[in-house]
Amino acid sequence: METSLERAHRETRLATHLDMTYFSLTMSFIEESAAAFGMEAQDAGRLRLASEEIFTYLAEYRKGEALSVETEDGCYYVGVKFLLHADPDSPPPHLPERGPGPLEPGDDLASMGLIIASRFVDRLHMLEDGGVGLVKEKTYPEAGTLVRTPVPALARFHVAAPENEALKHFVRQVAAYYGPQFFPVDFCFPGKVVDMVAQGQYRVLVATGGGAEVAGGIMWRTEGARLIEAFGPYLFDQPPQYGMSEALVDGLLMEIAKTEAFCVTDIYPTPELPHGYFELLGSIDRIKPDGLREARLFYYRQLKEDPGLSVWAHPDLVSFLEQEYERLFLARHIRVTTGGGEARPAHAFFSLRFDRVLSSAILRLLWDGADAREVLENHVKSLRAEGFSDIFFEMDLAHTREVDLTPLLFRQGFAPRLVFPHGGGADMVAFQYQG
Repeated sequence: METSLERAHRETRLATHLDMTYFSLTMSFIEESAAAFGMEAQDAGRLRLASEEIFTYLAEYRKGEALSVETEDGCYYVGVKFLLHADPDSPPPHLPERGPGPLEPGDDLASMGLIIASRFVDRLHMLEDGGVGLVKEKTYPEAGTLVRTPVPALARFHVAAPENEALKHFVRQVAAYYGPQFFPVDFCFPGKVVDMVAQGQYRVLVATGGGAEVAGGIMWRTEGARLIEAFGPYLFDQPPQYGMSEALVDGLLMEIAKTEAFCVTDIYPTPELPHGYFELLGSIDRIKPDGLREARLFYYRQLKEDPGLSVWAHPDLVSFLEQEYERLFLARHIRVTTGGGEARPAHAFFSLRFDRVLSSAILRLLWDGADAREVLENHVKSLRAEGFSDIFFEMDLAHTREVDLTPLLFRQGFAPRLVFPHGGGADMVAFQYQG
């Protein structure tokens, strides 16, 4: 039987042109590829609807140009790339991402296809050649009623990667024992986590005794080439004196020591995180549905000697960065940007990631533009109207086009809260909307 791991990373390609003559052919290719990759008809149909908007949009502005369409089986998702053969410094005109909301008089209906398409998929991003990428995750059954399965205290246990059934049981136990602030939303779908592990998005270790019981575990993923993000450790009815939390963290550190990563952050730490293994990276204020705030802590550990970095910073951000780098003992050369009044493209484009369980959303700049203020403002208004209480903005200090948005973020009510070392092309700064 073909396993999910064996299915992953299959690809199909179609060479065509941006002409409506090839519209039906291209859409059938995308939908049939998704079906071949195991995607259910409803999800494949939504991917097709998004693709229809993208093809129509690109054909409006790049009519007749050569187009390559690539589809990818990512095991738990299907990806589509519309690849152009153009100057990478010349993006498609009219990138209109002003935020979700009803159409207004004067809106460019063709370019609004980007916004419409983003509602049908999980991620939409601009490619370096000016093309567009889509990612639609597959639908998985939810964990259902969560019931804690008591586990006897294990003085002796073994830490190793689990088989699929043990992994699904572990994920259900995490969701049953811990609140949603302690694990990613993916944990609500055990089968999805299995496929994400098979695809390499997550890695996991669990602690078991002599039988089939799973008494605890820890998970992690690679964020770029130099940063590991960890979750846990998670323990089920295990006393601290048996050292299971230390064993799980030691197992994680042994595994990631083989990688090129410089550091690991624990972004979903539990009360069982052992003392002395990590330093406090910082905190954000999680706004709960009742309006109350609670601190969400983030931890950090250096894996090898930090090579130092040069990072860009707007003058308004320098003081915050200097304080954080001194506190974290990170060697950084801060290069200050200076605005020269140079021309900018007309339209900005932002990406969005959601965690609807925690009512949080993360914004990233994909393409800068003169209307960035209006775009960001509309995003924030719309997200708040939709009930998102936690709104974040991630800034990569490797790119001046992102750094130069600092004054705009301050004016819109965002404040810098965390620095993630090596979180992007350089360090990443997380801003939180303060209202």
